[in-house]
Amino acid sequence: MRAVVIGSGIGGLLTASFLAKNGHEVTILEKAPYIGGRFTNLDYKGFGLSTGAFHMLPHGEDGPLAHLLKLLGANVRIVNSNPKGMIFYEGKTFHYREGWKYLSFTEKAKATKLLLDIRRGKLPVDDPEMSGREWIREKIGDNEFADLFIKSFLGWADSVLDVPALELAKEIKATLKWGGPGLVKGGCKALTGELARIVAENGGKILTRKKAVEVDADSKKVITADGDEFLYDVLISNIGIKETVELIGRDNFDHGYLKRVDSLKPSEGIKYNVALKGNQRIGNTVVFTLDTERVNGYNEPSSLSPELAKEGYTLIMLHHALQSRNVKAERRKGIEDIYRIFPNLDEEGEILLIQTYLDGNPVNRVASGQVVEEFSVEDIYVVGDAYKLPGGIEVEGIALGVMRTLERLGLGSFSEWYL
Repeated sequence: MRAVVIGSGIGGLLTASFLAKNGHEVTILEKAPYIGGRFTNLDYKGFGLSTGAFHMLPHGEDGPLAHLLKLLGANVRIVNSNPKGMIFYEGKTFHYREGWKYLSFTEKAKATKLLLDIRRGKLPVDDPEMSGREWIREKIGDNEFADLFIKSFLGWADSVLDVPALELAKEIKATLKWGGPGLVKGGCKALTGELARIVAENGGKILTRKKAVEVDADSKKVITADGDEFLYDVLISNIGIKETVELIGRDNFDHGYLKRVDSLKPSEGIKYNVALKGNQRIGNTVVFTLDTERVNGYNEPSSLSPELAKEGYTLIMLHHALQSRNVKAERRKGIEDIYRIFPNLDEEGEILLIQTYLDGNPVNRVASGQVVEEFSVEDIYVVGDAYKLPGGIEVEGIALGVMRTLERLGLGSFSEWYL
């Protein structure tokens, strides 16, 4: 079977790896001069930054992405965070478990019951209009600390400040089931580079600077900007649902489907890369920032991979979900937050690079919590950040979507992983 994969992001590389390992003829077309999409390393001033992600997996070595990597026999080292998370609140940074002290006795009891209900699968109704944060307030009480924590978690994990209640419940369920995050040794590139190696080792081809401009679904071929044509039996698109529809031609879809596709909203944010002098500051964990106006959280990838930082420095990555389209004002507020977290930044280091994910290059093409239907064109499948299953945070959601695609291709069974 001939498989053409458009885009070498993590979803495309994962699917291509399974296809190649199962003996299929695989060709990956990537418009950029590099592979990995927003999950690879960016060398900058002696630091190993990332093109998008945080060199971290939301559920570490126990989540769905790690499971797929194990099935592939991928040589990728993932180390679970310890502690799973920390909190910056009222000017102090502390273990996430200490957060319970900010809840009253009644609120603690209600929160404990809610977590037990979620673990047992007792979830809220599927109502896209029901706010996740409002649902938490209804269940626990109008507690400022709890609301700020959920806001910070969603901003860091999903690059939005709220999601439907069912999506939030499933993300909590995923965390209870698979645990907290973990860093990837060597950063994002270590993972996508290994997937590329698996593809090549099994006879697959990866062609960079090859931009797909048209898909002829009738004759089953992909046409690139330089006029090359690639025939396929199966087409995997890792470039987004809207973009895939445009390649095939909008006139091939009914009005109702196009309306749903056009209504999908991306999640957008700003990532700050900070160099600090000296040894590691927080280690392998995530700090959820509740005291800040914009920044939702930060991590320290060089705590596991010192090679990601210049000698004598450690690398901190902070992120905030955009709250307005005034990027200049958003950045200014984000930088003020960084100085709130690291008051001595001017003496201790510098802001290396600020990356904004917006418009044509959002953090995710489809924000978490939106319903994405499986693609309707025969033998064409969408994977990646436009096809994350419910409850799947970032790349874990991508992995869940790849699992569903692999099932449709007859390459495995993963029902126990769905939330």
